[in-house]
Amino acid sequence: MSLTPPIILAVSASVLVACLLAEWWHGRRVARVARLAFGPTGRRAWVVAVPFVRAIGAAAACWGLLTLLSIDGTPVDLQYKKIPDRHLVIALDVSPSMYVQDAGPEGRKTRQHRAADVLQSILTRLDMRQTRVTVVAFYSSARPVVLDTTDLNVVNNILYDLPLAQAFKEGKTNMYEGIKAAAKVAEPWRPGSATLVVVSDGDSLPPSGRPELPPSIGDALVIGIGNPYRASNVGDSLSRQDAASLKQLAAQIRGVYHDGNATHLPTSTLRSLTMMNLREDRATRLRTIALVAVGGGAAAIAAVSPLLGAFGLRKARPGKASQQSPGRSERAISQGAIA
Repeated sequence: MSLTPPIILAVSASVLVACLLAEWWHGRRVARVARLAFGPTGRRAWVVAVPFVRAIGAAAACWGLLTLLSIDGTPVDLQYKKIPDRHLVIALDVSPSMYVQDAGPEGRKTRQHRAADVLQSILTRLDMRQTRVTVVAFYSSARPVVLDTTDLNVVNNILYDLPLAQAFKEGKTNMYEGIKAAAKVAEPWRPGSATLVVVSDGDSLPPSGRPELPPSIGDALVIGIGNPYRASNVGDSLSRQDAASLKQLAAQIRGVYHDGNATHLPTSTLRSLTMMNLREDRATRLRTIALVAVGGGAAAIAAVSPLLGAFGLRKARPGKASQQSPGRSERAISQGAIA
């Protein structure tokens, strides 16, 4: 059975009612010996609220635990029976220049690993229960590497570990080929259901052969990798992030350019891409509220006994206790216990 919000509320309400009934029954049973607990001076006024505090604390803890279970413990197939209908297509530059170590905020990562880090930051913010990922590698030509997967371990293995440059002939980086291969994969999909992400250090664009995106690709994003200011040696040539060509490519495919060399992609930029199916913030907020409810409810229950012991007794008025003989006090307490 799936733990839906109405079921969680019903169970929590039942716990509240059961605790209130138990507190009422307990109060009736101990009323005769109340003076043994509080003495002749009696209890403070706030002690009356203790049964309600304990009952509300138990209900809050119950609601929080069940809510956490519904968020983190319920099988995915019970929460989301809908077939994933969103697609993320990654066109990844795997040319030899992507192995240059000049990327990242400190310039100590290879461009390949920096590209993987930036893409990983995007993937962790997507709702992967409703999104499938396709990776297309391009260099002198282009070819799909994985199609429509929901397994991020497979994607991460491709991004970080596979030497994909060895699968292509040597030549000049052709970004148009990567776009065309991604467009071909996405063509059969539902209109507006896919987002294209191109990750590259850039290169001069061919004079012709500009690709056209199919209706299935609703948004496009071009991410630049590598130092855009300082060139590094790649064989017999110098290489740096060609931001101008990447911005031109983004304009041609009606996309957005982002320099991913130093900063990850802001969530605000992802939200501006209408086809991006981001992970809902509601689950995060609800998890926080549930954790507070569990902690607060448990703390309230645990704190009642120490507070009763420390502050539950009413202070005796000066002189009044001394006027009462010890024998009388003992008789009063024993009479109260017998009553």
